[in-house]
Amino acid sequence: MAKKSAVGRSSKPSLKDVAKLANVSVMTVSNVINGRMARVGDEVAARVREAVRELNYRPQRSGRSLRLQKEFALGLTVLHPDRRFLDDPYITQVAAGMSNFLATIGYSLMVNGLRNLKALDTLMERSFGYDGFAVMVSGEREQRVQVYKKLAQLKLPMVVIQDAPPPDLPEVSSVCQDDGVGAGMLVERLIDKRAKRILFAASRQVWPAMERRAAAAVAAAGKRARIDHLSCSEDDFELSIRQIETWLRSHPNTDAVMGGNDQLGLAAMQAAERCGLSVPSELMVTGYNAFLFQKFSKPTLCSVSSPAYEIGQEVSKMLIDLINGDGGEARHLLMPVSVVDGGSIG
Repeated sequence: MAKKSAVGRSSKPSLKDVAKLANVSVMTVSNVINGRMARVGDEVAARVREAVRELNYRPQRSGRSLRLQKEFALGLTVLHPDRRFLDDPYITQVAAGMSNFLATIGYSLMVNGLRNLKALDTLMERSFGYDGFAVMVSGEREQRVQVYKKLAQLKLPMVVIQDAPPPDLPEVSSVCQDDGVGAGMLVERLIDKRAKRILFAASRQVWPAMERRAAAAVAAAGKRARIDHLSCSEDDFELSIRQIETWLRSHPNTDAVMGGNDQLGLAAMQAAERCGLSVPSELMVTGYNAFLFQKFSKPTLCSVSSPAYEIGQEVSKMLIDLINGDGGEARHLLMPVSVVDGGSIG
């Protein structure tokens, strides 16, 4: 708990307070908080972290940020098992939108990639250095909710990207794109071209957007077409090709493949080529997000345009409003998408 100052008011705990409670030196506390663990044993580090939690210690600001009680930075926290998470074009587009907008108002962006919940615990024990943050979380819904609730303990403005915050966090805002509408529009185009059996190729790593697209495809097809599902190793393009190729060889009556994103759509086109199937006359293929590389396929991949860059900008604006006290209650923004026609469906 916080100590009392000479005038009787509660003051923030200091490094010395943490060191005293953990029975270590101030330098050891500083090393643990800043991730310099080479000379700190596990048992000592655990004592320091427990003291940090017990005192609710937060590192002090300095300079301009101290005078104005602002850090002039926002965070983007991404829970993704792949250490190369910035290879994901969606994440990169969101980060670019945030960073470019923030640069116009004198703010910076700090990006944190976390591979698991243990990494999240470590992050929360360290100095954050930002005034608010956005979060993108992969994994099953239960895990995602656990992450949102843990991050909400920071008591900073927070916006969830491409997912719905749990109902018991009414103060948390969100920004999504309308993935359900996009997937439904693709299904309608495929059915109009007489597709009766459609394979939805999803990434093995669970993302809420991918869940919405898959569910919307089934709902849109109804009884007019069969929707099959295949989980693919999106982080390994060659393996994704082989997985879809194996499906196509064992299910020759498949009329179309819906890639849950453009990468999987492109993998499906290469799988079709290996199976000797002509796109689109013998197999129709779609993707999702319509990022730049979607245009380089032959025929061009039919896809859905994603406003990922614009989402990054809107998230930054929402956070700045919340930081400045202009945001009011939590907002939940749903951004539109549209089909980008391509020769892959004829």
